[in-house]
Amino acid sequence: MPRTFPGTAAAATSRPRRPEYVIRPAEYADHRAVAQVVARATHWMDHRPRAATPGDCPLLSMLGTVDRGHPLTWLLLDGTTIRSCALVIKSPMRDERGRDMPGRALWIDDLYEDRDGPDCDGYGPRLAGWLVDYGAHEREHVQWLATDTADQAVAEDLGDRYGLEVLRSTPMSAFLLRRRTRRLPRMTDTVHAQLPPCVRRRRRP
Repeated sequence: MPRTFPGTAAAATSRPRRPEYVIRPAEYADHRAVAQVVARATHWMDHRPRAATPGDCPLLSMLGTVDRGHPLTWLLLDGTTIRSCALVIKSPMRDERGRDMPGRALWIDDLYEDRDGPDCDGYGPRLAGWLVDYGAHEREHVQWLATDTADQAVAEDLGDRYGLEVLRSTPMSAFLLRRRTRRLPRMTDTVHAQLPPCVRRRRRP
């Protein structure tokens, strides 16, 4: 009978588990796979299918673009399968009346989720949660994750699923959705980020 040394079983069971998902910047080589996700997905702002062509899909036209060290397009992958993708622009924060506020924000301009995946309601929120952590690690600290929409049903759905505060200044104005960035150390339990050198250089320890 093989000998079992003290602590062997505990060491085996306490081995760190490999993160379930990978997040990385998109590249132009991802165009075909991202276009398939976009074609299958319901557009997150207005819940209408969106044609997967660069002319009317900002995310596809910006694949691989980097602005001052900040990649504009991000992917969430389950193995090698893209499950969510987003166009994220860093710019000044605005309030619900459109007025500039102190600080900067990561504005989600376009986001798609794989509606056919086994965790179809979790892919987008997981990517958004990682962006909350990403903004907090920026050397030029980004205070907010934000977006806006004119549709009340969409605003309420996103506010609930993505943990976003929903604001509106008048009955006729668009909804502002926002969430303060903060460090989420447990995010690494489920998500592994593959960051290029331009991003690693801009991160705070």
